[in-house]
Amino acid sequence: MNKSLQSILIVVAIIAVAFGGFYFVKYEKAQKEIQTIKTDPSTTQKATAAETQKLIGEVGKLMELPKETPTIATVTDASKLKSQEFFQNAQNGDKVLIYTAEKKAILYRESLNKIVDVAPVNIGTPSATQQQAKVALLNGSDVSGASSKIETQIKTLYPGVEITSRDNAKAKYAKTTVVALNDAAKSAAANLAGDLKATVGNLPSGENKPTGADLLVIIGSDLAK
Repeated sequence: MNKSLQSILIVVAIIAVAFGGFYFVKYEKAQKEIQTIKTDPSTTQKATAAETQKLIGEVGKLMELPKETPTIATVTDASKLKSQEFFQNAQNGDKVLIYTAEKKAILYRESLNKIVDVAPVNIGTPSATQQQAKVALLNGSDVSGASSKIETQIKTLYPGVEITSRDNAKAKYAKTTVVALNDAAKSAAANLAGDLKATVGNLPSGENKPTGADLLVIIGSDLAK
């Protein structure tokens, strides 16, 4: 995978961890493994401030937490996560708290007030450009919820990314394509395409250029399932 992530967001790889202990995996392997997280739609939805603080309070009673505010992910289709060791015991509704500065991820089951697993994470050094990148999604496949799946994959790798829009493409595509919507985003497009195992291309004829975004991901049938 291309490690030169100078124009896209914070790189977070959730490392597979066996229950009851930490087994650090090389960053490259973890990045490959995280690509297989197919959550349709296990979304990394932004929690409200109140929800986040409530969750932090609950988990904080069970273990010592970092001082930073975590990125929150919600598991909504655990069956699609079973290939990842970190998610082997995950259930729908479980929360993932990602602490980028402290390099830690926590899988928490709110219904039982239980910490299911904890994993170290590897964090890339963010730049101002990385923190400001914006991505639009177009579903060019026949699979409903494909945009949620790809959004989850992107947000898991890059928690700070802003998904500016989600829409259906006007046509159907076999291959997923990443489009740079401005010259400054060309390097980021190449990096994101490498992460997603997609291709870099131009905006197809007939598709509308989204506003307010640096990158456009047109989801094809290859990554939709």
